[in-house]
Amino acid sequence: MNSDLAMDELPPVQQGIQRLYDEASGYYRHLRWEKTRLTRFEHMQTLTTIEQELGPERVGRALELGCGPGTWTPTLVRRADSVTALDLSTGMLERARQSVTAPNVQFVQGDAARFRADEPYDRVISIRVLEYIPEWATIVGRLGDLVRPGGRAVLITKTPISVWRGTGRERWFVAGPRRLARRIIKGPRQHDFWQRYIGVGAMIRAMRDAGFVDIDVRPVIWGLPVYARGTMQYPIVPAFAEPAMLRLTESLWLWTLGRGAAVRRASLLFSESYSVSGRRA
Repeated sequence: MNSDLAMDELPPVQQGIQRLYDEASGYYRHLRWEKTRLTRFEHMQTLTTIEQELGPERVGRALELGCGPGTWTPTLVRRADSVTALDLSTGMLERARQSVTAPNVQFVQGDAARFRADEPYDRVISIRVLEYIPEWATIVGRLGDLVRPGGRAVLITKTPISVWRGTGRERWFVAGPRRLARRIIKGPRQHDFWQRYIGVGAMIRAMRDAGFVDIDVRPVIWGLPVYARGTMQYPIVPAFAEPAMLRLTESLWLWTLGRGAAVRRASLLFSESYSVSGRRA
């Protein structure tokens, strides 16, 4: 196994990503996935997707590209004899080691775009990572080498065209003025951070080019951004109405998943994130 990592030689974007997530490592998991009823609901949707797309069978080797604080790593630990969890951020890896102490997982600091393995894996996941990596297509292409024939890869990223894009009071009334003030005070921002919303068609083509078949697309975090306690959302549904609305959202989400591929693709308009999974031919 070789991460080919020399931190002082990383491109500016990777250095910016590492710095950002080192700073966020102490609070990211709680803030994004655990703090409120809504974030826990979104965690459930994401975890359910990962588990269903991976399948129930136990395998020999598994890899997680961008493990962060170890939020999703236990899903692989329960399914594989040996797990490699890779991340660029030392802070995130420290949190992951504290959270996941299973003997069959090895945490590795490395750049997903440079990572090499001595032998292929039965399962590979990458959850909410590729949208921050300019070389995302290269990483997906290399899954053809990282996943053994018959193995599976599960990728989750943010949906580019949906009702979630550009939503909410925080982005309009807080984040925008804050960015403007920062530019006035500090001058132009250094280009050391990259984020793009990857189109579904581009992701499918990259998976096919890497040798994957039986490719499945499905919505992950599904619904409308209407919860008053949500991050960067339209504040329509107050806290007391959340339980009933979330139950309705879950029912509609499950109904959507039970329909055909065309319905699932159309429902991405209401999805904050989507998954693409496939089997290595």
